[in-house]
Amino acid sequence: MKRVADIMVRNLITLSPDSDLKQAEGLMAERQVRHIPVVDADQVLQGLITQKEFLSEAFRITDKFGAHQLGTYLAQTKLADCMKTTLTTVRQDTSLREAGEMLHSMKQGCLLVTDKHQQLLGIVTSQDFLKLALDLLPHD
Repeated sequence: MKRVADIMVRNLITLSPDSDLKQAEGLMAERQVRHIPVVDADQVLQGLITQKEFLSEAFRITDKFGAHQLGTYLAQTKLADCMKTTLTTVRQDTSLREAGEMLHSMKQGCLLVTDKHQQLLGIVTSQDFLKLALDLLPHD
C-alpha cells in the first residue's frame, strides 16, 4: 500500500513567523507554489500561508489603505499575524487513500507531514495526487 511518504515533497520552501507577506508573495511567484509552511528555528510547524490567506490580506490592505500602499503594508505584515494556524497534518506512514479522502472531504489544498514532535517533514498537495492519478492512468 502506498503511503504519504511515497509522494510527499521533502525539499520544502518555508518561512518563519517573522517573515512578511512581501517575502511570501515573492516566493510563491518565484517557485510557483500556493502553500508555504511557516516553521520556527527548529523546523516545528507554526502555521501555513497559502495563496488564499495572502489574497485575503492583500484585499484587506487595499481596501483600508489603497492599492498604492499595498507593497508597503505587505512588507510590514508579519506572517504570524495572518497565517493559518488551524492545520491538517498527517504522518508520513498515512495511507494515500486516507490522505486523499482528507483532502477531498476537508476541501484542503495540502496536507502538512509532521513527526510526533510537529517537526515539518514534507507536504503533499492536491497537485501531487493529480500527478499520481495521471501516472496510474493508462496511456491512450
